[in-house]
Amino acid sequence: MSKQPTPRPRRGMLFQAPKLIAGLVVAYGAVLALILSPEIQTRVVYGHHRGFSTTPNFSLPEDFGLAPGKAVNLYLKSADNTTLGAWFVASETHYRSLPFPAAKPLDVRTAISKRPTILFLHGNSGHRAAPHRVVSYSGFSSRLDVNVLAIDYRGFGDSEGSPTMQGVVADARAGWEWLREMGAEAKDVVVVGHSLGTAIAALLAAELGGERVVPRGLVLSAPFASLRAVYHDYNLWGFLPLFKPLGLVPAVSAYMMGLTAHAFDTLSIVPKIGCPVLIAHAENDLLFPHAQSDMIFDAFLGALAVDGTNANMISSRELRQKHNVEVQEIPAFGTLSESKGERRLVMLKVVEGAHDLLRVEGIQDVMGRVFGFFNST
Repeated sequence: MSKQPTPRPRRGMLFQAPKLIAGLVVAYGAVLALILSPEIQTRVVYGHHRGFSTTPNFSLPEDFGLAPGKAVNLYLKSADNTTLGAWFVASETHYRSLPFPAAKPLDVRTAISKRPTILFLHGNSGHRAAPHRVVSYSGFSSRLDVNVLAIDYRGFGDSEGSPTMQGVVADARAGWEWLREMGAEAKDVVVVGHSLGTAIAALLAAELGGERVVPRGLVLSAPFASLRAVYHDYNLWGFLPLFKPLGLVPAVSAYMMGLTAHAFDTLSIVPKIGCPVLIAHAENDLLFPHAQSDMIFDAFLGALAVDGTNANMISSRELRQKHNVEVQEIPAFGTLSESKGERRLVMLKVVEGAHDLLRVEGIQDVMGRVFGFFNST
């Protein structure tokens, strides 16, 4: 009788698990390294390479839905001589005072002398002619009866150059300076930032604050507290946490976050901003959770403290009680929280609106009331 061979033990999933885990760790590290490379970060943060397959004819704002003769295409120079594309849209009051059709190009100086102006700083990707942005300009001009200057940062639309954090802030400043050159006073200009534009708008407001220049106001629409906070909460494909696992090893997390090439951090500059502020966010914003706005609102409240209280040592609820924040429910719309002190601080949370919420009429109405557009003459 022949001897039967001894069967070899089966290598099941338990034996393969260490190799599988090691493979996943290597793959995870490779993805992080790719995403945190400076070039990829620039593309992800700004998205300036996205937005149009063919170059639009920016010289004709009418082609994008604005009334004939109501807007003018123009070009500004940033501090480093970079050429920036921009649109100036006149207020409804000024536009209605003109003959139709217009007999001559829009007189920007006259328009600015008649009504307040919004300096609009858009979010990532696209350009000043993107449909959702044009809808916002139209609402600002018609519903709020204000002028609008919408700029394209370097690398966006037909503007020259490539975006950097310092560069886009300089571009926002160029828009501000152009308005001043056209006769606008600081008290008549509201800086409005959306999404990525909120970080740029906040940096501009802080820069002006350091020079004791106080704009009429600052609007942060769908803001984020800091880019690192966004990275921390970011979910790949909407459900897979990308950076949160790093929190298991704080030293590694700190190192990786230190590799961010565009360190937009609104929280850190809140104390430098001295103008009235409106923060607006939709509860159904899937890109930036509305809790980001709570962080910014509470940071502004903390900056208002004058009695030496450490705002980091008390809860959000206690902080809001301390500053007598009034909360008003707006039926079928949202919640308005306001602290009335030396300067006005307002946060509007709406139920619907998603990420591009500046087109919402109710938000425009709150802007009008907070910054006195309905009372301007």
